[in-house]
Amino acid sequence: MSSVAVAGCGAIGGIIGGFIWNKIDTVMICKNPEITQAIRTHGLYVKGARGNWRFNPRAYANFSDQRDKFDIILLTMKATALKDAVKDAQNYLKPDGFMVTFQNGVVEDQITDVISPEKIVGGIVGFGGTMHSPGVVEMTSKGELILGELNGEITERGKELQKILNYVTPTRVTDNIWGAKYSKVLVNACITTMGAVSGLYLGEMLKRREFRKIFGEILYEGVKVAGAKGLKLEKISGAPIYKFAPSEKDREGKLTISGRFKDLLIKIVGMRFRRLKSSSLQSLERGRKTEVDFINGTIERYGREVGVPTPVNERIIKIVHEIEDGVRSISPENLNELLPLIRY
Repeated sequence: MSSVAVAGCGAIGGIIGGFIWNKIDTVMICKNPEITQAIRTHGLYVKGARGNWRFNPRAYANFSDQRDKFDIILLTMKATALKDAVKDAQNYLKPDGFMVTFQNGVVEDQITDVISPEKIVGGIVGFGGTMHSPGVVEMTSKGELILGELNGEITERGKELQKILNYVTPTRVTDNIWGAKYSKVLVNACITTMGAVSGLYLGEMLKRREFRKIFGEILYEGVKVAGAKGLKLEKISGAPIYKFAPSEKDREGKLTISGRFKDLLIKIVGMRFRRLKSSSLQSLERGRKTEVDFINGTIERYGREVGVPTPVNERIIKIVHEIEDGVRSISPENLNELLPLIRY
């Protein structure tokens, strides 16, 4: 049986680590001493979509506080903290061990100067999570986990990891992790980042036609970049969000019948997940940096590589950075600022 460590004890790390620990002895590296102490004292409480559970994993503030080395290290911290975490964690990896990246955005190409690509398996989280207090997390929606080797191979270690992560939620292995990762970027670029700059829940945003237009334009730019880069897009938790992007005809003037249907689908998404609060908004409210450079920033970076303009994504990145730097407030007016960039 593989030895597993979960590095990062926020909402996603707590959910994943708790359900794995229920089947396999799992070590959790929390960094935040308050979370470490809470888990040691009261256990890890996971509630929500899979019911209410209390787990008692071994918890440490740092890898160096314990002596084990691991076959698998699951990395669930924010993308902004990933590189430093990998530098630390690699010293506690067994010779044949590997790490799994569960960050928002495309991060794998940002850490290959620290650890060999062969030691990395890409991961995608399709369920929602929120941390209410140290050691108390909620699985706010069900969804799959997706795994993939960076070279596209289907491997035995990937199949073993799939079995372990099935203890958390249904997990699938893909031979197209780069395309799947980018597809999740499109989801987050619309939902997570728009929520961060506006301060609105998803339902409040998407009931307004002008904000649905921004949602569509972010997707339009992202899908156009994907086509130029040769990325094959995938469904995430069963949803082909890339198909919601407006067509060229939609953007030339009056919406086509297809365009009206896409707009309706976006509105329905907002109604279904109306209480969804952006994780990046939660980061800003705590005074922390967001992952925008790994989300919308990936669209912008890839766009520069292939010569596809991404003005809406570039402006939304700028707005987020200004909020992070304290020179701009979180407000729906920030979304209104994007409307002049949209021609339809």
